Amino acid sequence: MDNGDIDLVDAYAVETPDDNRDLYARWAKTYESGFITDNAYRYHIGVAGAFLAAATVDDGPVMDVGCGTGLVGEALRADTRCPELLSGLDLSPEMIEKARSKRTPGGEAVYSDIYLADLTGLLPIADNVYGGITSCGTFTHGHVGPDALDELYRIARPGALFAVGINPDHFIAHGFAERFDKDVAAGKITKPTINRVPTYGAGPNVEQRSPVVVFRLSTSFLTD
Repeated sequence: MDNGDIDLVDAYAVETPDDNRDLYARWAKTYESGFITDNAYRYHIGVAGAFLAAATVDDGPVMDVGCGTGLVGEALRADTRCPELLSGLDLSPEMIEKARSKRTPGGEAVYSDIYLADLTGLLPIADNVYGGITSCGTFTHGHVGPDALDELYRIARPGALFAVGINPDHFIAHGFAERFDKDVAAGKITKPTINRVPTYGAGPNVEQRSPVVVFRLSTSFLTD
């Protein structure tokens, strides 16, 4: 398979972290020039916008989970409301290499640091570090389900702002609504606001609108 032949069908077909690593190792070089450009991908803009619309000056540092080539980071850092410190995390070394090269209009690195890590396991990050969490393209077919939220809650500070993009079919099939309801009832998070934003501006899925779930970790939340 040539890099140019990789598409959503391939992305949705992966089943393990190793499958993901292999896919993105092959896809990283053409991800933005091919898939992103061909489909006028814009989900990252909606995720960043949802975060910034709810953010305060205290909602940093921010962790961009599944940062990929840095699309959400670029969108965040293009706005003056973005907290100063922005970290990234991804499973793919090749995608991280692309993200490390991204610069703001002022010439600064988009990400202050980037972690190579698997969200299905324990992250190499201490408890209660981040005041904001964003994610786009990670909670989707072949990637991670709602159980991964536990690790994100752990690394976030009490009161942290979350803006999490979730594939619309994955949202239903894996019970995300029920998971969020359970976490609200348990006092872990505030009641989420679900924004439905455009995913693509062109291509076969141009009509798709995908959820961005915005909420805060409870101010009294403590990891077990």
